[in-house]
Amino acid sequence: MNNRYRKMKKLVFLLIALCGVLIAKAEVVLPNIFSDNMVLQRDTPVKIWGQADAAEKIEVAFNGQEHKTLADTNGNWEITLKPMAFGGPYSLSIQGKNAIVLQNILIGDVWICSGQSNMEFSVRHVKDAENEISKAHYSKIRSFRVKRNMGYDPLEDLDGAWTECNPETVGQFSAVGYFFARKVYEDTGIPIALINNSWGGTQIETWTDREVYKKLPAEYWERYPEGVFGVDPVRFVASQETAQKSFQEAKGIKDDSKEEGYFFPTNISDYKTCKMPLRWDRSELKNIDGVVWFYTTIQLPANAVQNDGILNLGPIDQKDKVWINGKSVGESETYMEERSYKITKGVLKEGNNTIAVRLDDNGGNGGFAGTEEDLFLKLDNKKYSLADDWTYRKGITSDMFGYEPNARNLYPGLLYNAMINPLLQFKIKGILWYQGEHNVGRSQQYRTLFPYLIKDWRKKWGVDLPFYWVQLANYLRIDDKPSRSTWAELREAQTSALTLPKTGEAVIIDLGEAEDIHPKNKQDVGQRLALIALNKDYGKKHLVYSGPTFKAVKFKRGKGVISFRNVGSGLVTSNNTTEVKGFAIAGTDKKFVWANAIIMGDKIIVESDQIKEPAFIRYAWGNNPETNLYNKEGLPARPFRTDNPNK
Repeated sequence: MNNRYRKMKKLVFLLIALCGVLIAKAEVVLPNIFSDNMVLQRDTPVKIWGQADAAEKIEVAFNGQEHKTLADTNGNWEITLKPMAFGGPYSLSIQGKNAIVLQNILIGDVWICSGQSNMEFSVRHVKDAENEISKAHYSKIRSFRVKRNMGYDPLEDLDGAWTECNPETVGQFSAVGYFFARKVYEDTGIPIALINNSWGGTQIETWTDREVYKKLPAEYWERYPEGVFGVDPVRFVASQETAQKSFQEAKGIKDDSKEEGYFFPTNISDYKTCKMPLRWDRSELKNIDGVVWFYTTIQLPANAVQNDGILNLGPIDQKDKVWINGKSVGESETYMEERSYKITKGVLKEGNNTIAVRLDDNGGNGGFAGTEEDLFLKLDNKKYSLADDWTYRKGITSDMFGYEPNARNLYPGLLYNAMINPLLQFKIKGILWYQGEHNVGRSQQYRTLFPYLIKDWRKKWGVDLPFYWVQLANYLRIDDKPSRSTWAELREAQTSALTLPKTGEAVIIDLGEAEDIHPKNKQDVGQRLALIALNKDYGKKHLVYSGPTFKAVKFKRGKGVISFRNVGSGLVTSNNTTEVKGFAIAGTDKKFVWANAIIMGDKIIVESDQIKEPAFIRYAWGNNPETNLYNKEGLPARPFRTDNPNK
């Protein structure tokens, strides 16, 4: 027994000694936000921090500055660099028991790019993407893409890496962020950094600190039961991380596109049926990410298959591969690009032909986003419609692993904790925000939540940061008559936050696409945000950064006379007439009808034969209103209504 005790004692001492060796060799570690190619904020004290052994001596050298410090008892250390003018590139040297040298560092302005999918939308998907990418030689623009993550409790670090802008890298940049950065850099010469921590399909609640959110009235908690899916939030978030990893690993291992049973099935009658074109968010697939296979058969006469043809599937979200009769005919990874594939002679045959489409979506809606007219085979100038019943079956999908793609919205603060909190010590210039689509229908709460978030983020960073956002674009079918609009109400809620200092709103009511919630013209979006920043933060006071905004209305002899702010060089219409589209008018009963409106100098005169005693005016009030009012600088008028009871 004593011998056994001595052996155990010796083993314990050996383990303690081994741990001592490992601890002695512990290295200085930096948060992931510090890496090659990064940008440090100019003209302000900048903190550099990390971990090491307790009481370890740390020396930091950067741009002629040298600082020494000791790690505390927990191994944490930090130094503060004195304010520096923009410039670079420089190297950052950190010496402890090990040495770290970071290269190609710039001093400039750092902007957070946050929100949902329209901020996440990358340069490679914009209109004229090939041309934009080819000319993106901007070594002084950098991007840090924050890896998606959730946290029930605040996290101290995040994953990601800094990237220098060039044609090989810019395709992955946030498009709104990039076009903002390009405009600001070209006008100022100041290096611009983008920290892109956006995530598609997210609500504002998940970006809000839960501890702050708890101070809101009980009605804001009605959608958040303490037990999500029957488990407490801590366990749920942990389980989702595991489920997501398993889902992604399974997709990586199993490539069903190489299995004949998928791309050339012998029997598709056992699969589920759907009417095409199908958007996933309008079907049972609405909460699913991953691979879904779609099939149809078409019978062709002998004379139709003698020559080459065209298969058209319309725009697709997100990736697709297509086979006809087991033969590959095309594939694409370009989001919402029109799919039109050439069918060479010999692929099609007389009689039944099987078309198989493998669709892979990793976030957002997914599916076939076109119209019935977009689905067809074209053979010898004759179109054969494919807009009929198709069948489908799942490949590897998220629900097979218990992964809930919408988990990021199931509790307040999940993304704030994981993707904002780790950045709070990192000095930044300001914040760009593009979010709100996922809160449509809850505009009254958004009126409270949006300024709540702005004020809290500023408090956490310890400075009254510039905060600029994009108002929601026009979307869905064009409004055929004046009516209630949840999209217009959300836009109005966004605008209400302009009462806060150092805020700005880029209006894009003219840039949307009826069938696509992600309009591809991100160039003008970034440009309009940049105009705000250039005017407010970069001394370009001569720049007009806003379109016409409502000032007042006076009713005289059955007409409404409207005056505006921010008219710039004058009011104009996009079609160079004096007739303005998009106005509606009502009496005290608030029954709105379309109005006749014309430009008279710096005023708009609005009237309708149907309303003898007008009392209220609306402009661009709808999901997808028809509008044409601008100032001469080319910026659109902001939507408004005078009957808002919240004013």
